[in-house]
Amino acid sequence: MWLAFTSDRFDHSSELPPEANAGNRIYGQDVASFITAGLSERGLDSSFFDEDWGWQAHATRPDESVLEISIYHNPEEDPATEDDWAIMLRSLDKGRRLGITRFRETEVDAGAVSTLEEVFREAGIALRRTPPP
Repeated sequence: MWLAFTSDRFDHSSELPPEANAGNRIYGQDVASFITAGLSERGLDSSFFDEDWGWQAHATRPDESVLEISIYHNPEEDPATEDDWAIMLRSLDKGRRLGITRFRETEVDAGAVSTLEEVFREAGIALRRTPPP
């Protein structure tokens, strides 16, 4: 599921440290931190990390499913939309097969979306459902 929001709250113009995102100029660490803090406040075990393409947050739900939240800045790369962000939300169920723990993607349920919307709504930011960029 893809969600989008517009906000000038998050950094998209400062110099990024060289060790962030394998040296790529990819913003979103503060978005990932914001999401993680909001989900943690709601009792989910949450963390975030950088990838070579951007930032990702994970949150384990009480049923042991995992929310995977990938963060993208200005996916259209349009200077007129510098305050636009996109989020890809996935739900992963944990299972075992042949003695190995595996995660299987499942449909994102309304509760997951509602929780994420609540995190943003408390900050005065509206999330919009969008098609993939």
